[in-house]
Amino acid sequence: MPKVTAVYPLPKNTKMSVIVPALNEEKFIDQTLRNVQTVVPNAELLVVDGGSEDKTVDIARKYARVYFVNGTISAARNTGAKASEGDIIVFLDADTSINRYFIEEAMIAFRDPKVVGIGGLIMPHRKRSLVEILFYFLNFLIMVSFALTRPILAGTCVVYKKKPFLEVGGFDANMAASEDFDLCKRISRKGKVKFLRHAIVRTSRRRLEKLGLGGLLSDWLLVTFEYFTGKKSKNYRTFR
Repeated sequence: MPKVTAVYPLPKNTKMSVIVPALNEEKFIDQTLRNVQTVVPNAELLVVDGGSEDKTVDIARKYARVYFVNGTISAARNTGAKASEGDIIVFLDADTSINRYFIEEAMIAFRDPKVVGIGGLIMPHRKRSLVEILFYFLNFLIMVSFALTRPILAGTCVVYKKKPFLEVGGFDANMAASEDFDLCKRISRKGKVKFLRHAIVRTSRRRLEKLGLGGLLSDWLLVTFEYFTGKKSKNYRTFR
């Protein structure tokens, strides 16, 4: 992986918060939260539950402060952000793992005071050729958005400075999909958003297993098309 040279000093008292929205995540959340504690042991960890009927909340309380919300995943993320104490917020899906390289590269990028948001390459946990190709294609579309100066970042794992995040009103709680793209567009007016194409974050294959390769791709392309044509998606078949 390429070495990045530090340019700007990050304040010593900078604090990080990791926010995990959850709904019936007992299968994944223990591993996700243990991973966070290993990678960023000094970070504040918050789980925002959307009404789980399984053991999600019991598991989460072993690792994090737990909050409750009745609404979209955007509402859950916003609730966590408002309750957090960090200057930098990591929004992380409950089936996704971060790593030290991603966090270190994000912190280096934030040494530039103009940078307000960071995203990385989202790839599946298990490596299989067709699945890898699909994920690379989706990541390629994100790279294209940056080339076209209309940046989008996936909410699967994204990092924002708290101050500009709150200034733009956070995620749009009325959107069931593409809320991550919408936030990225709005917050990019406050400063620079960066995509770390060499920093990989791993997520589960469950969306693929539910919808199939074609179903996942068509669903993702549909909500992306709706976003770029100005329509707020009210439905999203994949797990939210």
